[in-house]
Amino acid sequence: MKKDIDILLANYFGGNASAKDMEAIEQWLSSSTENEAYFDEMTSLYAKLGAVAPGDMPKVNVERAKKSFSAYMSMQEKEPVLAPKSSPFTKQWMFRAASIAIIMVLSVSVWKFFFAEHEVVFATQLAPKQNTLSDQTNIKLAENSKITYSSNYGKRSRTIHIDGKATFKVGHAGKGTLQVCADEIIIEDIGTVFEVSAYKDSNMVSVKVNEGQVHFYTKKDKGLMLGANNTGIYNKKTKCFTVLEPALEKQSSGSLRVNFREIQLSEAFDIISKAYGVSINLREKQIASRQITVKFEGEDLDMVLQVIAETLDLNMEKSNNAYFFSNKKFN
Repeated sequence: MKKDIDILLANYFGGNASAKDMEAIEQWLSSSTENEAYFDEMTSLYAKLGAVAPGDMPKVNVERAKKSFSAYMSMQEKEPVLAPKSSPFTKQWMFRAASIAIIMVLSVSVWKFFFAEHEVVFATQLAPKQNTLSDQTNIKLAENSKITYSSNYGKRSRTIHIDGKATFKVGHAGKGTLQVCADEIIIEDIGTVFEVSAYKDSNMVSVKVNEGQVHFYTKKDKGLMLGANNTGIYNKKTKCFTVLEPALEKQSSGSLRVNFREIQLSEAFDIISKAYGVSINLREKQIASRQITVKFEGEDLDMVLQVIAETLDLNMEKSNNAYFFSNKKFN
């Protein structure tokens, strides 16, 4: 019987006692004053430990148990009632109760830490890193970059916030459509591999699609649908989207179709160099911040760069697969 009562009390103080358990506890309480005193002692102990809030435990009808016990006693011969004595068993149960209380408190803390939703950060400093998320999306994160996402990523939605540069090879194990966000910009996957460059200190966000298709937009602008080998850019200042779309049938001759609007020269050259695999260098750093607005429709790459040089009054030199720009020197 004592073993059964131990289990019932453990359920009671753990907040898991059923209606049947409560009835059994009341019957046990009504059978002797020792049981009543022991119950009061355990209740006091749990209250001091703070393991269970008073409102979380069901209320035992102690008064009803006392009346039942009084009726029982009136039918028996009057005998002196001895105060309950502490026994090794009682002390053992106190230690056991304290252990259960500690385990309960720790369990709640662990549950909150591991299961409560929180932000997960994946970042790099001097070297790039790779990571595979729960939906099997593989991310190659460039140096000095960071992505953040929810600990519940893939359970209801798949949203990633980026500061820096990363290449995404999208998996499809999770729920929802993958969205990569950079400030107001949203890049939504439609089954693809793509590269995003979105630094907070830069006015430009660029997306280069290697496979498949992405939707590149904001909540106020429907933006662009980018396919394989397309590169799209967004200017945070002008709120304009631009497509850098190599004409694939003329790619060997370096044809170019682009519409640059108030973009810094360094950003424009970065887009062109990545799209065509060429090296474009600025001999003077102050050239980088110059802005350019120009449109090309299938022109040769050399012609595009020469037009940019003339527009900004720069010298252009070509050596093998590299281009060099500098300020013109006037005599």
